[in-house]
Amino acid sequence: MPRSLTQAAFGAALLALAACAETPAPVVAAAPPPPPPAAAPAAPVDPNRALPIFFEAWSALLEEPAQVALNEVATRIKANPRVPVLVVGYSDPRGSAEANMTLSRLRARVVADALIANGVPARRLRILYRGATPGFESLESRRVEVRVDRGQR
Repeated sequence: MPRSLTQAAFGAALLALAACAETPAPVVAAAPPPPPPAAAPAAPVDPNRALPIFFEAWSALLEEPAQVALNEVATRIKANPRVPVLVVGYSDPRGSAEANMTLSRLRARVVADALIANGVPARRLRILYRGATPGFESLESRRVEVRVDRGQR
């Protein structure tokens, strides 16, 4: 094949490829994303209200709803650094008194440890456990209450 014919074929092939190529879309500058909403200030800790963390029967495992509630509680506690905190564990009346006392103590400890892991200083926490809540076998009896500590330190 003569050289000029090879160059012409090569040139035609390049033109054919160039015709098939897509024209890039014009670049449009995107508007910057809106700033994230300002975090609402944490609600103050109400000294007359206990914040409950609920558990399944015979469990001290923090399920998803309990973890969400604990995060809110930790935020409130950290926003009120001068408020001492009382963590009180309870259980329902099923089972022996000893088992219920042990379970309520374990639940209170789990909640206190989670608060500490969320940045609440351990020195602000006092832990109590009460065992069974007489007359209740519902979710309300399987709880840990977090509240302002009005007792002596």
